[in-house]
Amino acid sequence: MLPKSRLLSFLVLSIGVALLVAGLVAPRFLPGDSRLPLDLTATTWTLTDDEAQTRLMTDPGGRVLDVPVTRQLHVEIQNPADEETVTLRVGETLMRDSLQEELDRLISAEVWTFGLDRTTGEFTTPATLTDQLASPVSEVPVAGVWLKFPSDAQQATYEVFEPRLRQTRPAEFAEELDINGRTIHRYRQQVEPTNVAELYASPFNTTAFADGERGYLFHSVTRDFLVDRVSGLVVEIREDVDSYYGTVDGEKREQVLLFEGQMPQQQIDAHLRAAGEIRDPAVVDTVRWVVMGVGGLLILAGLVGATGVFARRRG
Repeated sequence: MLPKSRLLSFLVLSIGVALLVAGLVAPRFLPGDSRLPLDLTATTWTLTDDEAQTRLMTDPGGRVLDVPVTRQLHVEIQNPADEETVTLRVGETLMRDSLQEELDRLISAEVWTFGLDRTTGEFTTPATLTDQLASPVSEVPVAGVWLKFPSDAQQATYEVFEPRLRQTRPAEFAEELDINGRTIHRYRQQVEPTNVAELYASPFNTTAFADGERGYLFHSVTRDFLVDRVSGLVVEIREDVDSYYGTVDGEKREQVLLFEGQMPQQQIDAHLRAAGEIRDPAVVDTVRWVVMGVGGLLILAGLVGATGVFARRRG
């Protein structure tokens, strides 16, 4: 019968082997993958302003309505998709809350389709744009990030796509927050009044004022993106929009949209839960190496004990 010291050594050796194997196979059971999930559940951002002002574009007099307005972005994850990239379809609508028919309440509606890098959040293809109100399908060059920031988001400035301008504008890191145990970075994007008519053609980008002078659509916005640091997922958006028709030198003449949008807490919580399902790869790797290290030490101790070294020393 083996001495108790030998039996104990074999037990230690077995535990060490088990820990080493667990560390090696851990990536299959504890994925530390911060890429955009292909089965993401929180895919809608709804911003509402109960005191918004919107111009009734179909009214010859350009009447401005003081009614609640909702801006919604909804993402659909589509093929082609692989380990590195994915195709996203983003539907964006702006709708007023009034007693009109739904079509008359619709201020704007666009559908963007593009390829995206699942890790960096950067566009990988030009975007196909369908503007349901004004123009046929068109291809738009796009750059930067939009609704997915880079995984392991840094305290830095990112170029973020601004759909009204069809260009990027910088979003600067503003602060780090702890929300429901997640590290959240807030980035602020400030777009100064910009003449949209100078960027691309659209029926609503110009108008004629009562005095016959030509008017141009100007767009400005202050927008906050609250981003989960690990995954880069945007968990909340806040924005303050001021769009108006002005003279060529930017003098404001007629309001088009005045909108200060906020998301409901229930929807923010859903995005936070989705982000919480994504583990930090650095933490997973640290746990793996610690487990493998402990396993290696136990294996070494078990091998030494199994050879009878400890028993001989006691003898």
